[in-house]
Amino acid sequence: MIAALPLWRREGVLVTVQPDHAWWASHAQLPAVLEMPDRLWRVYFGARDRDNRSRMMAVDIDPGDNMRVVREHFHAMLEPGPVGAFDHGGASPSSALWVDGRVYLYYIGVSERRDVRGQTAIGVAFSKDGLHFSKAFSGPVHGVGQRDPYFTSAPVVRREGAGYRMWYVSGTEWRSAGDRPEPFYEIRTTSSPDGLVWNPRSEAVLALQAPSAGYGRPWLAEWQAGLRLWFSVRGEAYREPGDGAYRLASVLADERGTITGPSQPIVWENPPGSGDFDSWMQAYACVVPNGDDLIMLYNGNDFGRKGFGWARLHGGAGCANPSSIAPRQTGTEDVT
Repeated sequence: MIAALPLWRREGVLVTVQPDHAWWASHAQLPAVLEMPDRLWRVYFGARDRDNRSRMMAVDIDPGDNMRVVREHFHAMLEPGPVGAFDHGGASPSSALWVDGRVYLYYIGVSERRDVRGQTAIGVAFSKDGLHFSKAFSGPVHGVGQRDPYFTSAPVVRREGAGYRMWYVSGTEWRSAGDRPEPFYEIRTTSSPDGLVWNPRSEAVLALQAPSAGYGRPWLAEWQAGLRLWFSVRGEAYREPGDGAYRLASVLADERGTITGPSQPIVWENPPGSGDFDSWMQAYACVVPNGDDLIMLYNGNDFGRKGFGWARLHGGAGCANPSSIAPRQTGTEDVT
């Protein structure tokens, strides 16, 4: 007999776009938690201006007070790069961690292209206070190469022994679809001794398999005595409501990110309905233990155009492994 999957409870919108902001016109995309010394969580996200260029903002929330927003940091923490730079078209956060008293913020840099919508690569920026950042290098720390021929995007970075490990989205191809090519992508992993110089010989973690067309931003979090990898999965037709739209899933993994079981869908106790911010799309999960519970921050419709919300899995930090049911194959990132 197959056990029931654990039920996540959707708790609603946490951060919404501010209509009176000087330049913030849309989106609060790719929420990424950094746990602060004062027990608050700093949540970085990408906010787009009227020219569709992303900049990084943040809020501080209190996980001990029902995720109450304590402080808003609605200023651009890192400006786009100069003309010709890998991040001239915008920058969106994806993962942050403390390294020797500084914050390393790994982000997605976007540059324009004429043949496809854009090119993305992974950069890193430093900060002493977690609010004002400077780029570590003029170029990316992980871009296209032999194992990543089209683009790299949406990393999550964790410590691994004396070094670091990154899981990220890697483009496998672009295919013509209607009036513009669409990207296909999978999830790969690589390592670094210092979090700055990364091994170009990456390995596939979730190799792309039909009917899926993309696996979006990965996120690793503790699950019992091991780890679990959360990700988004979509089909080829994903920009409108339908079976191809992004959905959330997870899979057991070891410390290197090697998959150790079948993937499973995120199942809702209170499924989204018509008019909800996430009625037809759920993507870009960031999952963090909070006491006995797991807290998930995620984007809804249209890649987080209106903001991001949150959900709770009661007892999830210590609950038994869910059953082995494969996810509905629907669900990469549209970060430009």
